[in-house]
Amino acid sequence: MTVMKEVNEKIYKIIGACMEVHRTLGPGYATDFYRRALEVEFTQKEIPFESGKTVDVTYKGEAVGSVEMDFLVMNDVVLVLRSQEALRDLEIQQMLRYISLTGTSIGLLVNFGNIKIQYKRVLPGHQQREVRKDHYRLSNYREIGRTREGNPAI
Repeated sequence: MTVMKEVNEKIYKIIGACMEVHRTLGPGYATDFYRRALEVEFTQKEIPFESGKTVDVTYKGEAVGSVEMDFLVMNDVVLVLRSQEALRDLEIQQMLRYISLTGTSIGLLVNFGNIKIQYKRVLPGHQQREVRKDHYRLSNYREIGRTREGNPAI
């Protein structure tokens, strides 16, 4: 099985779990409700995950703090949840940072805030993959990643 096919299968399972949560709960709750519901859904579907994954942020080799992500799923997909009107560019930039920090191959932004669930796949660009460990060199990070959107907000 090719790497991309394997990643797509992981994303498919995660999106399926998110759709089940959205179908059952509906839109409009705080993000924490969806996070907890996804923990239940992932456990029932036997999808391995880490909730509240914390990763250190370094600058020129020195620790400057840490960030907490919603989920690291199957050790390879960063999952960030939102419950708002629409996903913004800021969330995509944040996801690119999370991908860089964790060394994962893909990120998934999911927005539960609308009647239809909204999700975006975020993939690191080639430049970002090459300098992943030197975060301070990513001065032009905005141009690096790319997304693939599903169910855009109306």
